[in-house]
This record gives sequence, C-alpha cells and structure tokens, in this order.
Amino acid sequence: MLALPSAAVLGVTLVAFLLEQTLRLIDQLAENGARMGYLLGLVTNLVPYQLGLALPAAFFAAMFIVIGRLDEESEIDAFLAGGVPFERIAAPLVGAGIVLAAVSLLLSGYLQPYSRFGYRAVLNAATQAGWTARLDPQVFINAGPQATISADEADATGRSLEGVFIRRITETGEQIVTAERGQLGMLPDRKTTELHLGEGVILSDTAEKGPRLLRFGGLTDTEIVKGAGMLRPRGGDEQELTIPELITESQRPDALIPHQTLRAELFARLTRSLAIPLLPLIALPLALAAKRGRRTPGMIVGAVILVAFHHSVTLCKSFADEGVIDPVLGMGALYGAILAFSLWLFLSSRKRPGDTPISAFLHRIDVLLERRPRVRADAGAIRRKGALSLSAYLTRMMAVRTVAAAAALIGLLQLIDLLERTSQILQRGGVLDIGRYMLLRMPFLFQEVAPFAVLAGAVFTFSQLARNSELVVMRITGMSLFQIFLRTLPVALSVAVLDMAVTDQVTPRAEQALATWWNATDPGAAHRPDEPRWFRIDGDVVMVDNASANGRMLKGVTIFERNDHKLLERRIKAASARWNRDGWLLRDAHITDLNQDKAMEISVAQTDWRTTLRPSDAARLFANAYEITSETAFRSLFGKGPVDKAPSEFRTRLYRTVAEGMAPIIMLLLALPTALGHARSNRTAPIIFGLGCGLLYLVTDGLLTAMGSTGVLPAALAAWGAPVGFAAGAVSLLLYAEG
Repeated sequence: MLALPSAAVLGVTLVAFLLEQTLRLIDQLAENGARMGYLLGLVTNLVPYQLGLALPAAFFAAMFIVIGRLDEESEIDAFLAGGVPFERIAAPLVGAGIVLAAVSLLLSGYLQPYSRFGYRAVLNAATQAGWTARLDPQVFINAGPQATISADEADATGRSLEGVFIRRITETGEQIVTAERGQLGMLPDRKTTELHLGEGVILSDTAEKGPRLLRFGGLTDTEIVKGAGMLRPRGGDEQELTIPELITESQRPDALIPHQTLRAELFARLTRSLAIPLLPLIALPLALAAKRGRRTPGMIVGAVILVAFHHSVTLCKSFADEGVIDPVLGMGALYGAILAFSLWLFLSSRKRPGDTPISAFLHRIDVLLERRPRVRADAGAIRRKGALSLSAYLTRMMAVRTVAAAAALIGLLQLIDLLERTSQILQRGGVLDIGRYMLLRMPFLFQEVAPFAVLAGAVFTFSQLARNSELVVMRITGMSLFQIFLRTLPVALSVAVLDMAVTDQVTPRAEQALATWWNATDPGAAHRPDEPRWFRIDGDVVMVDNASANGRMLKGVTIFERNDHKLLERRIKAASARWNRDGWLLRDAHITDLNQDKAMEISVAQTDWRTTLRPSDAARLFANAYEITSETAFRSLFGKGPVDKAPSEFRTRLYRTVAEGMAPIIMLLLALPTALGHARSNRTAPIIFGLGCGLLYLVTDGLLTAMGSTGVLPAALAAWGAPVGFAAGAVSLLLYAEG
C-alpha cells in the first residue's frame, strides 16, 4: 500500500522540479551558444539531488495517505480490537523507513557527490568550451572574451545569416560590425570562427581621431572563441566527496578542506538519513485523526517539523564550519532531540491512537475558530431543497477530492522547495520572508500540479464509487463511460480555465516579482559587476547596463539604429534613460551619425527615445524571469516588444496558451478506466495505469515543449503533440472498453 503513493508523489515532485530546471537550462545554454545536446546530461545529473531532497517528504506524505485510508475504512480499529499492539502497526512503517534511510545514504553518500561533479563538468563543457559557430535567430551570443554576435534571421543549420550584428571591445573602445548577410564556419583548428559577410558597415572608436567609418562590399571576419575554462577536479568541494572520502580526508593532516568542514558535512548527511526511520513515529499519531476530525492540521504540523529539522541541520552545519560548535556534539544533540520528540509523540498516542498533546492543542484552536451561531434548518426547507442530482453528486465529490489533491501537492512541493531554500531566504531577510517566498511561488506550483490534481481527484472519486458499488448501479441503469465523463467534466473545465489564467497572467508576474526580490536581496549582489542586457526592439539593437526594479530608470543605454538593410546608421550612448508620461528621456547622450563616408559625433544633454519599450519590459529582462505572458510573446514575436530569445520560444508560448488548458481534461480521460472496477475487482491496476499515463503525459508534454522552444520541432507540433496524441489514445481506449 505504501509503494504506490510513494512512487506517485516522488514522480510528481521530480517531474515538476526537473521541468522547471530544464526550462532554465535551455535559456542558459542558448545565451552561451552551446549545443542543446548537453541538456540531457545536465538534467540527468540533477536527478539524484532532487530525489534525495524529495525522498523524506514523499515518504511522509505517503504514510499520511495510507494511514488515512486504513483509518477511514476502520481497519486500524479492527487491528486494535483484535489485540494488535500499536507498536506492531508502526513496525512495517519503521522497516520501510530503514530501507529508505539506506537509499538516502546511497544517494547522499555516493550518487549525489558524483552527480554534482558531473553536472558541473557538463555545464563547464557546455558554457565554457567555446561557441559552436551556430546562431539561433535574434539570440545574442558571447562569441569570444569581448565579442557579442547576433543575427535577425538564421537557417536551420544556424550558419546562413541575415541582419548580422557584431560588437567587440578593443583597446581604444568599441567596434561595431553590421552586414546584410553572412555565412558562418569553423576553421580546421576548431578554435577560430570564420564569418563571410556581404555588404556592411564597420564603426570603430579610436583614441585620437574619434569614431572611424568603413563600408565594405564583402569581408571575412574571424574570431578566436573563448577557451574552455579550467575544470576544478572533484574533491575541492566537500559536497562532491563520498562518505568514505569524507572520513579519509578528515583524518589527513594535509587535507585541502578544513577538518571541521569535512566532519560537519559527514555528520549532516548521516543525521538527515538516520532521521528517516523516525518519521513513522511522527506521522502515525498525527495521521490518526478522529473519524469526523481533520487531518490537515496534522499534515501542516508534520511539514513544519520536517522543515524545522532540515533547517536546524543546515544551521548546525554552518556553525560547525565556523568552529563555533563541535559537529559530533551538535549533530548528536539535534538527532537526540528529534528522537526524543518522535518517541514522546508516539508513546503519548499508545493508549488512544490519534490522541496526542499536539492533536489536543490543535483541537482547542479548531473549537475556538468554529464558535459561531448555528442556524437550524427546518424539515420543510430540507424537503424543498431536495436530494442532489446525480450530476451534482458526481461533480461535488470530484471537486472536493480535486481541491484536496491540489492543496496536498502544492503543500508537498512547497515543503520540498523550502527544504532547499530556507537558509538562503533567511540570509536575504527574516522569517516573514519565508511567507513572501511561499506566496510568490504558489502560482507556479499550482500551474505544475493542476493537471495531476484533476487526475488524482478523478481516480479517488471513481475508486470510492467502485468501493461503494455505486458505479455498478450506474452501469446497470445504462449509464456509459461517456456520460460519466460529461458529468465530471465541469470540474476539469473549471481547473483548465483557472490553470490557463494562472499560467498566462499570474505566474509570469509572480515569478518576476520573486526574481526581482531574490536578486535585490542577494548578499553578494553589491560586489557583483552589472551584466548588460541585449535585445532588439523596433528593428534596432539595444544594450542596457542596469535597470531599476520597476524598470522606469535605465543606466548605460546604447542604441544601435539600423536602416532597412539592417546596416548601422546611428549609435546613441546615454548615461541613463528615464520613463515619464511622454515616453523615454535619454540623458547625457552621445550621438554618432553615419554618413556615406564618415561618422559625425555630437553630444546633447537630453533627447527623446521613441520606442515601444515599456518599463515592465525592462523590469522583466533584468529579473531573469523566463515565464512570460501570451501578450509579451505576441508583442515580441511581431517586433513590438523586446526580443532576446529565438522566435521559436515565443511561438511555442503562444500555442501553449490554449494547449495548456487541455491537460486537466486529458487527465480526466486517463482516469476513466478506474470507473470500470467494482467492489470486488482489482482496483490497483486501473489506478496504476491512470497515474502512470498521467506522469507519462506530463513528461512527454514537457519534453515536446522544450524541443519547440529550442526550434527542434515546429511550435504547433510541440505545443499540441502531447494533448492531441494522449487525447486520441484515451478516447480510443474508452471506445474499446465500451465495445
């Protein structure tokens, strides 16, 4: 009973977090001009880390599901009435915890150290091994130590270009090369790119004579790509050492890493893994609520305990790193505290299972909150209201279970996310900022879990109906699966509409606000040099050094205005740009106009910048938030908004606006085979089939979307391939089942 919920929870959490990481890695690889072939290696090396992070939380959530099911069906009462001691009920769960503790030790002690180094090695090869002499259209690539290159259009090979733009930093200043067309290649040494340019313009800054202009009918430009950064060998970071290596290094007098740091890392891993067998002693009392009680407070308390314990281990490890405490004493005291607490909670629940000091405290709070006047309904009102119709009955039943599944999954993802981020949040602010982080992350997490929540709600609904033989009655009366589908469709449609609205409007704004706050409160932000942003807008190329959080003030603005042939005709360098009611106002601007044979330079105190750029566009670019609205994608695709990504990303985003809403409906279709069961049938197989197909859909849909964003697949096929394919398969299966 424990295996299926654990696998389902682990699958959902891994898919959610890995898909998010995949999208971020696609952007990072595209910015560095790296091959997308590195993506699979990067994502694969992330699996052990995410699995180790999600394992305790998934085990805890699965125990709540299993214990709750046993309690609802009175099996726990039957065990206790039959003389089975409470310790005997907990023993299999503790045994499962011991097995998972061994798995956790394998992950944290062996697989994670190697996967961390593997991830770093693949990322180094992807981003530092040099440009591959291939361009995606409208993407700005760091082609060398001081060189940026981009093209308006590129063919499928990324070698035949139109609207070429190159910027170099030389000893005397800046050099700009623009050309109508170009052909990219790589010399045999594999270190030098060769670009054959058609008609174009070169603008070069000189120290004495000012800007110099050169027009050409044809030119071959070469660039030595940046060399591969030196990859630090494994072992320079304590997190990349296995447990035996940590023990060996901590005993060496000439170890590169301080002994305190090595011992702190060692005992932190052991403490986290050895705490997993204690989780059943906490989960069992909290999950055994009264029949009419509520388990949600118990789940919240359990989540708080997990986060607090994980953060305490991290805090104790940091103190040990600094030499404030001995790692053995610190981790030992922490483990002793969680051991004593779990034993106290478990033993206090032996006489009356589910009745603990914590549950009594939560019950008092619940009673205080529910003290309100009650209105007694008279019998006439009840008769007038009447019984629920079958459609309303099915809709309500599925709606309740879908909302519960969504809340549980969001809470679980929030828990796992906080296990990783709590320390960083506290470094950026205080305890209240944890609430801010959770609030800003919630739209994205809802977007991730909404389809699977419909699947889980439908599976639980149909399983309950089958258990109570209600499905048998429906089928005897001639109700088909299609009719059952129509009666539960309103729930899926409601979730689909809400999911589309959140994905398109709420998530991009929340992720941008989170990224802005995260970057602004970074402890090392003050010492980090500004990273300029490049983009196209209104046919021109623009570089901005920095921007305010609201995007109304830009610093270090350089505008490269081009003519219809994509050749440079004017360069404007301004110290700043400020947004007012009439648009953008450039201050302290140096304007270089390119005439037919020479460049003329003038300076003005201020001048207007006529552009369609909005402050919200600038804020989004500097927030590094990859989630965008459909309006932003539409504006960028048709040249009315800033463009710093390939058109394939914007096209895929537009197609996904509607395709995203198909997922909840498809999940309902995949859950319908569960409705074929009855009270004495094997209900596990349809449930496994439904959950497995749901996870397969999420993975397939995510992969196709990534392939569409990178231009590997057409945007329409990438966005609609999984919804159409899985919908057709589910409908075919249902037609076969109906005969």
